[in-house]
Amino acid sequence: MSKQELSKDDRLVVRIDKETKNAFMQRVESEGKNASEVLISWINDYLAQEARLLPDIGQVYAEVENLKKKVAFLEDEVTKKSAA
Repeated sequence: MSKQELSKDDRLVVRIDKETKNAFMQRVESEGKNASEVLISWINDYLAQEARLLPDIGQVYAEVENLKKKVAFLEDEVTKKSAA
C-alpha cells in the first residue's frame, strides 16, 4: 500500500512508556527507517501468519475429566491385581 492510499485518518494510536518509545525511535532512526514503516511491516507480517486457534476450554476440560476416569479405572485394576 502506498503512502498516497493512506489518509490522515488511517491511524493506530498505541500507548507505551516514554523510555520504550525513545529507545524504539532511536533504533529505527539508526537503521535509516521510520517508525511507521517498521510498524506496518510488523503488522503485515503478523497478518500473513496463520491464525492460531485457541482450544475450546470446555472440550479440554471434558478430555481431562475422561482421562481422570481412565486413570482411576487403571489404578483400581492394578490395586486388584496387587491384592490377589
